[in-house]
Amino acid sequence: MSEWKECKLGEVIEKANTGLDAIKRAPIVNYDSGKKCLRIQDISQSKEFLKWGFCDVTEKNYRNFCLKKGNILIARTGASIGVNLLIRENLNSVYNNGLIRLIVNSKECDCKYIYYNFRSARYRDFIESISGGTSTQPNMQINVLLDFDLLLPMLPEQRAIADVLSSFDDKIDLLHQQNKTLEGMAEALWRKMFVEKAGMEWKKGKLGDMIITIESGRRPKGGIDPDLHFGVPSIGAENIIGIGNYNHNKTKYVSEDFYNEMNNGKVQDYDVLIYKDGAYIGRKSMFACGFPFKECCVNEHVFILRTKDINTQLFLYFLLEQEELEQLNANSAQPGLNQEAMKSFEIFIPDEKCIEIFGNETKAMIDKIFLNSIQIRTLSKTRDLLLPKLMSGEVTVSI
Repeated sequence: MSEWKECKLGEVIEKANTGLDAIKRAPIVNYDSGKKCLRIQDISQSKEFLKWGFCDVTEKNYRNFCLKKGNILIARTGASIGVNLLIRENLNSVYNNGLIRLIVNSKECDCKYIYYNFRSARYRDFIESISGGTSTQPNMQINVLLDFDLLLPMLPEQRAIADVLSSFDDKIDLLHQQNKTLEGMAEALWRKMFVEKAGMEWKKGKLGDMIITIESGRRPKGGIDPDLHFGVPSIGAENIIGIGNYNHNKTKYVSEDFYNEMNNGKVQDYDVLIYKDGAYIGRKSMFACGFPFKECCVNEHVFILRTKDINTQLFLYFLLEQEELEQLNANSAQPGLNQEAMKSFEIFIPDEKCIEIFGNETKAMIDKIFLNSIQIRTLSKTRDLLLPKLMSGEVTVSI
């Protein structure tokens, strides 16, 4: 620890600046311009590069604001203030003025080491001190960000620390990619069996013909207690985000007594979960194999669809598309689904043998996704426990 020094972020940054105006200098366009623009929502929603929006930008602005390997982007406004992203390769993209770009002085600091400082609890406390207790929208000034305190070892040790933490993230990224591949394989098989080779003899029916039960949960009287950090997880919009995805930082809980009193809304393995109202209508998810919890329930905004067997539930999961469910809005005042709208949704019902074959081939893929997701959670927890110890020098690494 004798060779570690305290300094301000600004002392090790070559350049810090906000991005291009989102209306005049880097507007999003609906065609392939060849250049993209990174926005706050792309970082906060962890969107992959392919899903960033294309933009219209001059060559001069592109040269001055293009994203390079080692750049660190930090959101400076709104509810996502402080969220950040390390650029790991040169990208055909600029960034807008809701973000601050940091270019690290590579002679003094490792960009990954600086980035991992922005993943620490100390950084989150720093952001909270900036944005908390204000009635207006938070807006972080660059000079305030550059006043963030750092603890720096020598450059070789910075790199060694960053390599240890990166090894966890690389494994996590690999598992995420594997999950995406497995889900894509399952979806491709579904389309091959039930779209490309659809049988003329399949009968036209309604979703209600395949569902045994459709139910939703409820909230405790007075709503969810935000200070309750144990009990039984209650699943809402923030975690109806597909197979194998769950944001543990947004978990909300109900008491075990409340859960035990519930007649409806308790999640079973391979249930199809559909968000039924508001901005996220039609979004879906599925849990099993102990992911994300051995026991959980849903709130009043989520439908549980349950059929006679797992094969049929897997079929239904890939059948139901958010865009189609959005068209079933049963409420005139606010977008939403009710049970009758769901049950009356028209579908073609394949023969049971096809559904059985699909389920038998797909279940192993889906289970692998769940098991990978459990491993991702374990790796993330280990990394997060190790990070503050490495960044403070409590745990050392060999160089």
